[in-house]
Amino acid sequence: MKQFFISASGLDARGVGPRIMLATAPVLAAAIFFEIKSAPFTGIVPGKSSEAIIIGWIWLIIGIAAFAATMAQFISNFPKGELITTGMFACSRNPIYSCWIIFILPATGMICNNWIFFAAALVMGIATAFLVREEEAQLLKCFGRKYYEYKKRVGLIFSFPLKSKNAF
Repeated sequence: MKQFFISASGLDARGVGPRIMLATAPVLAAAIFFEIKSAPFTGIVPGKSSEAIIIGWIWLIIGIAAFAATMAQFISNFPKGELITTGMFACSRNPIYSCWIIFILPATGMICNNWIFFAAALVMGIATAFLVREEEAQLLKCFGRKYYEYKKRVGLIFSFPLKSKNAF
């Protein structure tokens, strides 16, 4: 089973993902728990805003579509052992995590009117920024100058494709 996760270049597909999820899990569990308990302190605005719910559903659909596209591209290209720099990978060096941080968790917060989902996205973003350094060291070792140039061009979480320098 382990062979399924290893690319031709020797990289492990699991990377630091399990540790990022472990860091995010307590906050996400709290968001879900308080949503089930209908805790009043979790509300972003008093009551539920139908506009926020509609925007949340649109944002969630975009996020799920982006996540599905990213996973399809990753699953079909990672085993080959090549650096993936197109599709969602042209907008983020970590689009699998980015879909959750930018789209899925905030959209869920908007739909549920629960700020704790936004906190989970923030925790996931911080965990990603710190933990992904290990993956990046492996990618730099594996792909050298090609990864270095890609890293200069594409942001860790998100960047605009036409922008050459990215802060995040």
